[in-house]
Amino acid sequence: MASDPSPTYSTRATLLLRLNTLDRAHSEIAWQEFHDRYARVIAGFARNMGARPQEIEDVIQEIMLGFFAHAPTFVYDPAKGRFRGYLKVCTFRALRDRLRSKAKFKTTIPLDQISEDDAQLDQTWDESWSHELLNRATSLVRAEYENNNTFRAFEMHVLRAKPVDEVAAALGMSTDSVYKAKQRVTLAIHRHFRALQEEEG
Repeated sequence: MASDPSPTYSTRATLLLRLNTLDRAHSEIAWQEFHDRYARVIAGFARNMGARPQEIEDVIQEIMLGFFAHAPTFVYDPAKGRFRGYLKVCTFRALRDRLRSKAKFKTTIPLDQISEDDAQLDQTWDESWSHELLNRATSLVRAEYENNNTFRAFEMHVLRAKPVDEVAAALGMSTDSVYKAKQRVTLAIHRHFRALQEEEG
């Protein structure tokens, strides 16, 4: 039986409001959550643009500092578009301005020749975004099943591609239990993924 930590989803709008709190301790927690939530999306996108590790770190820092500097006056208006689109533009501009001709889209096209609303650019960003949501959903489910073999069976069989009989022998489970663990965890990940999609918009 999985533990039930009753995960809560801090909405994007709520998180953005918390960044502006006058309470320093709560503000620092909110900024750490903001970094944890979006830095890996930025990193994945930057990597796909050809940025190197140090350049990726520089871009993340630049974007985070930019949000920090504008936090006191920043007001997010959903009517003007989704936050994910706003963050994409910020990331794209930071990459373009910092890396200039060194950054290439699809390994061939310089970023200064790409429009911010290019459909292929949007697709690349959305892939990075979805990949990170899937990672977050998987982490939530891993925490739910931390006290039993359910997630371990899923991890070994699905994520590490181990044969069912090998997983069953290693964990002292029946092969039927391994298949059930796979199904249970897969459904849980999909549930959290959908919830995160709704949260992020």
